[in-house]
Amino acid sequence: MKDKIRIYFEQKIKIHIDCYNGRYYNGEVIEFNPDKGFIILKDRVLGEMPIMFEDIQNIEKYKERDEE
Repeated sequence: MKDKIRIYFEQKIKIHIDCYNGRYYNGEVIEFNPDKGFIILKDRVLGEMPIMFEDIQNIEKYKERDEE
């Protein structure tokens, strides 16, 4: 998963994250810290959110509604 997040971070690709607690986030990774096991995601609604790798259930490229 770290490699996948690194690619999204380096290429500034917007992502969708599902967490084990049922929450989800949409935005861009603005900080990637693999040594400490977290990212800072700039969520399009909530702003900057720290998310631990262990909380992430699934991560994929964000799809705009009209891309479906």
